[in-house]
Amino acid sequence: MTALINRVFWGSLDWIYPPMCASCGEPGFRLCAECQSKIKFIKGKRCAVCGEPLVGTVAVCASCRTKPPAYTAMRNLALYEGVIRECIHAIKYDHNQGLGEFFSDQLAALVDEAGWKPDLVMPVPLSARRFAERGYNQAASLAKPLALQLGVRYHPFGIERTRDTPSQVGLSGEARRQNVTGAFKALPEVVAGKQVLIVDDVMTTGSTMEACAQALKDAGAGAVFCLTLGRFAVRTGISHRSPASSIIYSTNL
Repeated sequence: MTALINRVFWGSLDWIYPPMCASCGEPGFRLCAECQSKIKFIKGKRCAVCGEPLVGTVAVCASCRTKPPAYTAMRNLALYEGVIRECIHAIKYDHNQGLGEFFSDQLAALVDEAGWKPDLVMPVPLSARRFAERGYNQAASLAKPLALQLGVRYHPFGIERTRDTPSQVGLSGEARRQNVTGAFKALPEVVAGKQVLIVDDVMTTGSTMEACAQALKDAGAGAVFCLTLGRFAVRTGISHRSPASSIIYSTNL
């Protein structure tokens, strides 16, 4: 019922204040049909743990077999390029909360497809300084409507960033890992014994999700699931092949 009320609220808001497509600017749409058709959704076989697109018969990629991550599993909706990149920028820098509600169906379907049964949904937290500068947490714009869609409790304060880390932009994979190691702390009274779904806007190397998952596990969480709207192709080695021949992405859900 709460999810339905939220959907009616956004529909009414769109009617009163018509939005513009976050990608092309066409009036009347949060994201127009043509721009939606250009999104490269990650499809096909993936590593059961990190979500890396796979070929062949193996279920878990070599990296996860060699060094299993702290999280139980990760999934990403689409490649971080083109329309999705523009949508994430709109969420992150323009506080376009309507896009969080817009993508909640697709993100919820990804959770259902993976078979996850979380008890809590949480956003990756910002530092106090960055939150004060921006005035909001872009990950929360995705996590809250997703929690409503799943019918799962949303808890924005179950994990906190304990130190202000420099921006990850431009850092190497190892530098990213060092930058966020030990930067998060989860609250045992909130997460102990719980299956937690943690949400962020984009995944590059997975370092931030790994650090959050480790903090949650240290606080006694059970399974830790990670979900992002976008995923950098650089991390996965994804090639830009046509949808017809690719098992890695599709422009159709």
